[in-house]
Amino acid sequence: MMPIPGVLVQSLAERKVSPCYQDDASQTGSPIPEDIWHHICSFLPLKDVARAARVSHVFLRSWRCHPNLTFSKTIMGLSTESRGQGKITRDYNKKIGNILKNHSGIGVKILNLEFYGPYNLKTSHCLDTWLQIALTPGIEELTLTLYPKRKQTLDKENYNFPWSLLSNGSGNSIRALNFLGCAFRPTVDLGCMRSLTSLSLCFVHITGDELGFLLSNSISLEILNLSCCVEIIFIKIPCMLKHLSHLTVSDCYVLQVIESKAPNISSFTFDFKDRNVDLLLGESLQVKEIEICHPCVLRDARTMLPSSTPNLQTLTICSIDEESSTPMLPSKFLHLKYLVITVIECAFPAHYDLFSLVSFLDASPCLETFDLDVRMILHEHDMNVEDLSQLEGIPGHRYGNLRRVRITGFCFRKSLVMLTCHILENTPSLECITLDTCGGTACSGDEVVSCYPRKATFVEDPKALKAIQTYIKGKVPSMAKLNVVEPCNRCRGVDV
Repeated sequence: MMPIPGVLVQSLAERKVSPCYQDDASQTGSPIPEDIWHHICSFLPLKDVARAARVSHVFLRSWRCHPNLTFSKTIMGLSTESRGQGKITRDYNKKIGNILKNHSGIGVKILNLEFYGPYNLKTSHCLDTWLQIALTPGIEELTLTLYPKRKQTLDKENYNFPWSLLSNGSGNSIRALNFLGCAFRPTVDLGCMRSLTSLSLCFVHITGDELGFLLSNSISLEILNLSCCVEIIFIKIPCMLKHLSHLTVSDCYVLQVIESKAPNISSFTFDFKDRNVDLLLGESLQVKEIEICHPCVLRDARTMLPSSTPNLQTLTICSIDEESSTPMLPSKFLHLKYLVITVIECAFPAHYDLFSLVSFLDASPCLETFDLDVRMILHEHDMNVEDLSQLEGIPGHRYGNLRRVRITGFCFRKSLVMLTCHILENTPSLECITLDTCGGTACSGDEVVSCYPRKATFVEDPKALKAIQTYIKGKVPSMAKLNVVEPCNRCRGVDV
């Protein structure tokens, strides 16, 4: 037999074997005890273990106590086509019920369950029964994904997860909870979840108070992801979560305040496309990485982050609406090395000055990489620029550590050309600058089958290329490489 990684096989003489396993070995003629067969089967996918169960009683018993249970239509070998979905779903649910009914309920470590609506009292009872079988002490990971059917939506509370199942001892061992499309209503008597390190809630009905009960009982939590939770108005993260290092919050539609007192968060992602939320991060000395998207984010990031996150090293910003150009301020990002800025086209005012983004560069003495993605609509006064005399002699800081610059969506906008020239004139350490006139939507190699250029690409590309030739190429330092990405022949043949 080939060795299996992580499996230590000892001879019968070297290990103590329970009488029942010795009897089973004598009956089957196999020299390997049944507990080792169980361990071997735990490495196999669910479908393979089910097939093996037809071979012998040993494999059948292994199947009935398999520790990793993953249920999806693909895993169960059922079609996902729309025709006949009602019957397929009924068959799927019946198979899950039979498997769990025959499962011993002992030793389940991972349960990954996808469930398909409709949701009513009968299906809720089925889910409750299945979860009761699987959620026993020793469970380590639970992923519950509930898909709506027809007019039922994820915004509607379709199924209420029985949180009391986590109070029977299983909550002490569980390390990861992942919920999508259900309600989760823990109360103050939830009980300790001392092993929980990862919590992900997406389209989950839970209030800020209920989330607080959960967090206060999860002192080992390291990762917290909250997405589209439609009832959370405030998020309060207590100081006792000393292990929390990664926090992600996105599109919680009624959220107004995020207040974090967790002392060791190192990565923070915040994504809200149409709402301002108050961020109270305190003195987040350990934050090294932030990804943030919300209205007026350029102004807020430049104003707030240098003082609240003084040790920031990676900053990713997506701006979808700015009332004014980015302010010039004396505050610094003293440790920032990697900066990514994306500006979305239709939400920006015509008067926005892209050159004002130099405020971030001037504030970042250690910056090594700068990526700018410009997705803005050009205005008439930009497309007819003839006089760029202001490009000469603009005073500015020296960017002694900046080595790589990429501008995606480079166009003949005066302020963008000025910004590019300013960087070239003040960056003696530059190694490479890439100017992508395609907006990142066209192919850049033979391996790409299809091209999806924007219509504006073919209008602006000749002007952008002329600007590069006239104003930029001559300013590239001798030791730096200039890469220009333009539409390929295949792109130019696409009917847009």
